[in-house]
Amino acid sequence: CPRWHRTALGLGWAGNLILLGAVMALAVLVSQYPSQNPQTPGVPQSTERSHSRGAGCKLCPRHWVPHRDKCYWLSDGSKYWSRGRDDCSRKRSRLLVIQDWKEMAFIQNIRRDQNPVWIGLNITSPGSNWTWVDGSLLNQTLFTVSGPAEENSCAAIENNQIQSEICNTDFKWICQKADGHPSPSGTS
Repeated sequence: CPRWHRTALGLGWAGNLILLGAVMALAVLVSQYPSQNPQTPGVPQSTERSHSRGAGCKLCPRHWVPHRDKCYWLSDGSKYWSRGRDDCSRKRSRLLVIQDWKEMAFIQNIRRDQNPVWIGLNITSPGSNWTWVDGSLLNQTLFTVSGPAEENSCAAIENNQIQSEICNTDFKWICQKADGHPSPSGTS
Protein backbone atom coordinates (compact mmCIF):
# COMPACT_ATOMS: atom_id res chain seq x y z
CA CYS A 1 0.00 0.00 0.00
CA PRO A 2 1.38 3.44 -0.82
CA ARG A 3 2.11 5.63 2.17
CA TRP A 4 -0.50 8.24 1.20
CA HIS A 5 -3.24 5.55 1.51
CA ARG A 6 -2.33 4.99 5.17
CA THR A 7 -2.26 8.76 5.76
CA ALA A 8 -5.68 9.24 4.12
CA LEU A 9 -7.12 6.30 6.07
CA GLY A 10 -5.76 7.69 9.34
CA LEU A 11 -7.16 11.17 8.60
CA GLY A 12 -10.53 9.63 7.69
CA TRP A 13 -10.72 7.76 11.00
CA ALA A 14 -9.64 10.87 12.91
CA GLY A 15 -12.37 12.88 11.16
CA ASN A 16 -14.97 10.24 12.03
CA LEU A 17 -13.93 10.28 15.69
CA ILE A 18 -14.13 14.10 15.80
CA LEU A 19 -17.58 13.98 14.16
CA LEU A 20 -18.76 11.32 16.64
CA GLY A 21 -17.52 13.44 19.54
CA ALA A 22 -19.35 16.52 18.21
CA VAL A 23 -22.61 14.59 17.82
CA MET A 24 -22.34 13.24 21.37
CA ALA A 25 -21.60 16.73 22.75
CA LEU A 26 -24.65 18.14 20.94
CA ALA A 27 -26.83 15.31 22.27
CA VAL A 28 -25.74 16.11 25.82
CA LEU A 29 -26.41 19.84 25.32
CA VAL A 30 -29.85 19.25 23.83
CA SER A 31 -30.86 16.88 26.63
CA GLN A 32 -29.98 19.51 29.26
CA TYR A 33 -32.40 22.12 27.90
CA PRO A 34 -36.18 21.92 28.46
CA SER A 35 -38.09 21.10 25.34
CA GLN A 36 -39.20 24.18 23.45
CA ASN A 37 -42.39 23.31 21.62
CA PRO A 38 -41.49 24.09 17.99
CA GLN A 39 -45.02 23.76 16.71
CA THR A 40 -47.31 26.46 15.48
CA PRO A 41 -49.57 27.92 18.22
CA GLY A 42 -53.02 26.38 18.02
CA VAL A 43 -51.74 23.19 16.37
CA PRO A 44 -50.97 21.21 19.49
CA GLN A 45 -49.45 17.82 20.03
CA SER A 46 -51.73 15.33 21.71
CA THR A 47 -49.62 15.03 24.86
CA GLU A 48 -47.28 17.21 26.87
CA ARG A 49 -45.33 16.63 30.05
CA SER A 50 -47.15 17.98 33.07
CA HIS A 51 -44.93 19.72 35.58
CA SER A 52 -47.81 20.91 37.75
CA ARG A 53 -48.62 17.39 38.93
CA GLY A 54 -45.18 15.84 38.93
CA ALA A 55 -44.43 12.92 36.67
CA GLY A 56 -47.07 11.82 34.21
CA CYS A 57 -48.53 13.05 30.98
CA LYS A 58 -51.48 15.24 30.30
CA LEU A 59 -53.99 13.19 28.42
CA CYS A 60 -55.70 15.51 25.99
CA PRO A 61 -57.36 14.35 22.78
CA ARG A 62 -55.62 14.99 19.51
CA HIS A 63 -55.85 18.66 18.41
CA TRP A 64 -56.52 19.82 21.98
CA VAL A 65 -54.01 22.05 23.76
CA PRO A 66 -52.98 20.95 27.27
CA HIS A 67 -52.46 23.60 29.97
CA ARG A 68 -52.33 23.07 33.72
CA ASP A 69 -55.06 20.51 34.43
CA LYS A 70 -57.24 21.29 31.40
CA CYS A 71 -57.44 20.71 27.67
CA TYR A 72 -58.51 23.42 25.21
CA TRP A 73 -59.87 23.19 21.68
CA LEU A 74 -60.20 26.11 19.27
CA SER A 75 -62.76 25.93 16.47
CA ASP A 76 -61.86 26.58 12.86
CA GLY A 77 -65.36 27.62 11.79
CA SER A 78 -67.76 30.21 13.19
CA LYS A 79 -71.20 29.66 14.74
CA TYR A 80 -73.73 31.27 17.06
CA TRP A 81 -72.87 31.08 20.78
CA SER A 82 -75.47 28.33 21.43
CA ARG A 83 -74.17 26.21 18.56
CA GLY A 84 -70.62 26.57 19.86
CA ARG A 85 -71.86 25.52 23.31
CA ASP A 86 -73.63 22.51 21.79
CA ASP A 87 -70.51 21.56 19.82
CA CYS A 88 -68.47 21.63 23.04
CA SER A 89 -71.09 19.39 24.70
CA ARG A 90 -70.78 16.88 21.85
CA LYS A 91 -67.03 16.88 22.55
CA ARG A 92 -67.77 16.11 26.23
CA SER A 93 -66.52 19.55 27.18
CA ARG A 94 -67.91 23.04 27.71
CA LEU A 95 -67.35 26.52 26.41
CA LEU A 96 -64.35 28.15 28.08
CA VAL A 97 -64.74 29.21 31.74
CA ILE A 98 -61.83 31.50 32.64
CA GLN A 99 -60.61 31.12 36.23
CA ASP A 100 -57.82 33.72 36.42
CA TRP A 101 -55.54 36.07 34.50
CA LYS A 102 -52.96 33.32 33.91
CA GLU A 103 -55.58 31.31 32.05
CA MET A 104 -56.65 34.42 30.11
CA ALA A 105 -53.00 35.04 29.10
CA PHE A 106 -52.67 31.41 28.00
CA ILE A 107 -55.82 31.71 25.86
CA GLN A 108 -54.46 34.87 24.24
CA ASN A 109 -51.26 32.98 23.37
CA ILE A 110 -52.96 30.00 21.72
CA ARG A 111 -55.46 31.97 19.66
CA ARG A 112 -54.58 31.78 15.99
CA ASP A 113 -55.78 35.30 15.25
CA GLN A 114 -57.31 38.25 17.05
CA ASN A 115 -60.87 37.67 15.81
CA PRO A 116 -63.50 37.35 18.57
CA VAL A 117 -64.05 33.90 20.10
CA TRP A 118 -67.03 32.79 22.16
CA ILE A 119 -66.47 31.84 25.78
CA GLY A 120 -68.89 30.22 28.23
CA LEU A 121 -70.37 33.41 29.68
CA ASN A 122 -73.86 34.80 29.03
CA ILE A 123 -76.95 36.56 30.39
CA THR A 124 -80.21 34.71 29.87
CA SER A 125 -82.91 36.92 31.38
CA PRO A 126 -83.50 40.62 32.10
CA GLY A 127 -81.86 41.85 35.29
CA SER A 128 -79.71 38.75 35.70
CA ASN A 129 -75.93 38.68 36.01
CA TRP A 130 -73.22 37.34 33.76
CA THR A 131 -73.14 33.60 34.41
CA TRP A 132 -70.59 31.00 33.31
CA VAL A 133 -71.81 27.78 31.70
CA ASP A 134 -70.79 25.91 34.88
CA GLY A 135 -73.41 27.97 36.79
CA SER A 136 -70.99 30.27 38.62
CA LEU A 137 -71.33 34.04 38.47
CA LEU A 138 -68.68 36.21 36.85
CA ASN A 139 -66.26 37.62 39.44
CA GLN A 140 -66.37 41.26 38.34
CA THR A 141 -63.40 42.16 40.51
CA LEU A 142 -61.34 39.79 38.35
CA PHE A 143 -62.89 40.42 34.92
CA THR A 144 -65.28 43.01 33.55
CA VAL A 145 -67.37 42.71 30.41
CA SER A 146 -67.28 45.64 28.00
CA GLY A 147 -70.52 46.55 26.29
CA PRO A 148 -74.20 46.27 27.23
CA ALA A 149 -75.34 43.56 29.65
CA GLU A 150 -78.72 42.87 28.08
CA GLU A 151 -80.96 39.83 27.90
CA ASN A 152 -79.52 37.19 25.57
CA SER A 153 -76.04 38.72 25.59
CA CYS A 154 -73.09 36.40 25.26
CA ALA A 155 -69.41 37.04 25.88
CA ALA A 156 -66.46 36.79 23.54
CA ILE A 157 -62.76 37.47 23.95
CA GLU A 158 -61.95 40.34 21.66
CA ASN A 159 -58.85 42.56 21.66
CA ASN A 160 -57.58 41.08 24.95
CA GLN A 161 -60.80 41.78 26.83
CA ILE A 162 -64.19 40.20 27.42
CA GLN A 163 -66.81 41.85 25.22
CA SER A 164 -70.61 41.62 25.29
CA GLU A 165 -71.98 40.47 21.94
CA ILE A 166 -75.32 39.46 20.42
CA CYS A 167 -75.53 35.68 20.85
CA ASN A 168 -76.70 35.15 17.26
CA THR A 169 -73.42 36.39 15.82
CA ASP A 170 -71.07 33.93 14.13
CA PHE A 171 -67.73 33.69 15.96
CA LYS A 172 -65.23 30.94 16.55
CA TRP A 173 -65.38 29.36 20.03
CA ILE A 174 -63.14 27.65 22.58
CA CYS A 175 -64.02 24.40 24.34
CA GLN A 176 -62.43 23.29 27.60
CA LYS A 177 -62.39 20.11 29.65
CA ALA A 178 -60.36 18.50 32.41
CA ASP A 179 -57.34 16.57 31.21
CA GLY A 180 -57.42 12.79 31.42
CA HIS A 181 -54.80 12.68 34.19
CA PRO A 182 -56.20 11.38 37.48
CA SER A 183 -56.51 14.08 40.12
CA PRO A 184 -54.68 13.65 43.44
CA SER A 185 -57.89 12.29 44.99
CA GLY A 186 -58.10 9.62 42.28
CA THR A 187 -60.97 11.17 40.31
CA SER A 188 -60.68 12.95 36.99
